[in-house]
Amino acid sequence: MSAGVFGSLARLWRERKAITFAPGFWEALRPPAKSGATVNATSALECTTALACVHAIACGVAMLPLDIYRPREGGGRDVATGEPLWDFFAGQPNEWQTWPEWIETTLMHAVLRGDGISFINRPNPRGPIRELIPLVPGSVSIEQRQGYDLAYHLVLADGRSLTVGREQVFHLRAPSWNAYSGLDATKLAREAIGLALATEEAHARLHANGARPGGILTTEQRLTREQVDELRAAWQQTQGGLSNAMRTAVLSSGLKWEPMGMTGVDAQHIETRRFQIEEICRAFGVYPAMVGHSDKASTYASAEQFFIANVVYSLGRWTRRFEERIRVDLMTREERQRRLYAKFSLQALMRGDARTRSEFYSALITLGVLTRNEARALEDLNPLPGLDEPLRPLNLATQAEAEAALRAKQAPSQGPDGGGGGQSADRQGADGKAAAIATVARVIGAEDPALEQKIGRILSAANEARIRGARDALDTVLSQLETTP
Repeated sequence: MSAGVFGSLARLWRERKAITFAPGFWEALRPPAKSGATVNATSALECTTALACVHAIACGVAMLPLDIYRPREGGGRDVATGEPLWDFFAGQPNEWQTWPEWIETTLMHAVLRGDGISFINRPNPRGPIRELIPLVPGSVSIEQRQGYDLAYHLVLADGRSLTVGREQVFHLRAPSWNAYSGLDATKLAREAIGLALATEEAHARLHANGARPGGILTTEQRLTREQVDELRAAWQQTQGGLSNAMRTAVLSSGLKWEPMGMTGVDAQHIETRRFQIEEICRAFGVYPAMVGHSDKASTYASAEQFFIANVVYSLGRWTRRFEERIRVDLMTREERQRRLYAKFSLQALMRGDARTRSEFYSALITLGVLTRNEARALEDLNPLPGLDEPLRPLNLATQAEAEAALRAKQAPSQGPDGGGGGQSADRQGADGKAAAIATVARVIGAEDPALEQKIGRILSAANEARIRGARDALDTVLSQLETTP
């Protein structure tokens, strides 16, 4: 009989059946924080500061425009329209989510648990992506094998388990210690979040008791255990709770009520909760101003700098990670070889007020950095005809243009018989006149032939006046030379 038992055990050992657990099973086994509060991904979101930090990052990135670009050969870029990946991003990640919703979900998982993972449904490894299915962090376990390749063990919604390779998942990681899974913020910041939850619960219970501390009922009579329990229950029923606040108590049989004063720790609830806001913000890398927390020293100017710093240092590191994961996980080898890339536009969060934007556009348009239609596009306005050419101040020139103008000025003028192949003065004058007419028409933004003719007549009249003045001056000089002995 013993042989049969050991034989059964041996068979079970050889079979080594895999056991899968429901999502959140291991989280439920976490020990509570020292404050007594249980901290996991679900309870952490009950802390308003942690929830606001997650919203600040996830919703902040999700509201940014995201596009796929193709670099130009000579510099610059174009939207990669017509590419399979661009077509995928122009639609939906799956049947029930939009792109902002999928980005928010992925970032919430990555910010809280360290890993935002989606299954890539791509029938052909080299073909287009059909959909991205986000997976709850507790339903995915990552294994690094001997060859350093990664295996993802998934528990599907119907309970089935599935193991896939790295090429079949989109994996957005938080900062990682082991290089293949992100750090879990609910573990590392467990005490900070737990203390915030504990102080909030204690404050809530204080108000549930009518914002009064507890007390002691005393009597000189000797009471049995049953009498003590009945007296406590009767007192709690008539005097405890928010609905019984400020109610008058009537004591008999020598009973006396002795209230207990609040300790220093109890009185510092507000200060503790304010400090925990800053502590949790530090853990998530979010500026306190972004979760609605500020001190009395904050001004509008300092708050504006906080908002800019939040875009650069809080959101910028996540957008960079997201862009690189799109390149590595969603692009094919051929798309990467053609240097396609994804890019979030941070300008959507750094627009400034109307006056600041006006000054910004005016300066860049004047310097020729932006065209007027490009500025209109940044303001979500349709382009207008004739505003696609960059402007340049007349007193600005490149180094090459300045050197060419200086050489032309220093070179001796040569007539048609002076050799050197130079143009005649009449031809130079005609070219100069035509260039002047075109310059004036371009500056005022007109392309009307009638207006150009009018400008030409004005310039011709001015030139004729200067020529007559020069001829009269020359006649005067020649007459004086003839009369001089």
